[in-house]
Amino acid sequence: MHKTVISLCILSVLGFSGCASKTPSFGDRLLADGESQIQTAKQWEEGEKESVKGEKQVLKGRKIVEKGRADLREGERIIAAGNIAVQTNRQAFQALSQTAHNADSAESASDRASKLKKIAKAWKVGEEQISEGYELIQQGNARISEGDTEIREGQALIERGRLKMQNAESRYIPTTK
Repeated sequence: MHKTVISLCILSVLGFSGCASKTPSFGDRLLADGESQIQTAKQWEEGEKESVKGEKQVLKGRKIVEKGRADLREGERIIAAGNIAVQTNRQAFQALSQTAHNADSAESASDRASKLKKIAKAWKVGEEQISEGYELIQQGNARISEGDTEIREGQALIERGRLKMQNAESRYIPTTK
């Protein structure tokens, strides 16, 4: 009989403790709701930060693209000036060199040779301008590409941030009074 009483006591203690752990108290439920609300708020704030960061990145990308376009315009301008210099000096060189065989004295030949050298130097400067213009265009294209990448990455951040914010808003359950 003594064993039976002890067995009944042990069973009743186990039974009561099992029931008590199955139903959370009001405080437990309130605490769980609070933790859930905190997680939702953190997710929303994280999304907002990503969205703001993305907007800044898009603006940075647009500035880089604009610098690249300015490089393109300047490169094209330099190439055009170089082409004019090359064409003008080539024609002047050809015209002066054709008359060089009509030199009637050493002084006249030396004078024409000096003029031909000046024209050749100006021609070379035009070629260098063309080369510089092409380099500037390449730099501009690289900047545009870099800027486009920044814009795409920024837009992706904005989208990801907005999705986090929307998910947080959809999970939010306002407390009733």
